[in-house]
Amino acid sequence: MLDATFKLFHADSTATCFFVRREAPDQAIYLVTAAHAFEKTKGDTVIVVLRERKADGTYERRDHTIAVRRDGKPLWVRHATEDTAALRLTEPPPVPVGALPVAALADEARLTAAGLHICSPLFVLTYPQRFEANGAGFAVARQGMVASHPFQPIQTYHTFLADFTTFAGDSGGPVFVPGNDGHPLLVGLVLAQFRHDEKVASEYEERTIHHPLGLGTVLHAQFVREVIEQAAKSDTAGAK
Repeated sequence: MLDATFKLFHADSTATCFFVRREAPDQAIYLVTAAHAFEKTKGDTVIVVLRERKADGTYERRDHTIAVRRDGKPLWVRHATEDTAALRLTEPPPVPVGALPVAALADEARLTAAGLHICSPLFVLTYPQRFEANGAGFAVARQGMVASHPFQPIQTYHTFLADFTTFAGDSGGPVFVPGNDGHPLLVGLVLAQFRHDEKVASEYEERTIHHPLGLGTVLHAQFVREVIEQAAKSDTAGAK
């Protein structure tokens, strides 16, 4: 999961993204994030912070520019109803990258088998407030838990709440649990944060204080699966 997660940024916004591969014969890599991360960017390109593993075991940061628009039109595909998007990369990145198999994304059956419910622990990988774990550009790992009920069925409850302090830059980050097969199971994608806005007024001053509630909205991974399939079937030319 860590090897597939990367920082996605532009002067206008920063988010988290991860790579996914479909089964053969599709050789493309799909960059997945929150749709609003793409929509907030201006211009035709964004930067993905890649990492190159060196012979001595260390990592070197490699900023890689990718196209997200052509002639003003988006190259990504947005889910028909949800705030998630996928960009099909027609050429491999300049350095080897990890990519999750589609099977690592939980559908209804795998989510049921995982037995998740309110208070179940979760793990998150993101870039809160543009923050990176180190100079190589790795994501920051945090722990939370399912904070809302009911959790399923997915088609009724498209999103759920997660108890972890959420920041700008977290959008698009993978939310996952240990899978029954020994590999991580991606159960969702971070969409938004919650906060309480308090307006303070005095005779000479008015201001707003933002109090974070320590909660985030997470989109079920089933909809990430769907947008990847949409991107695979789209006529939109993929980025390089």
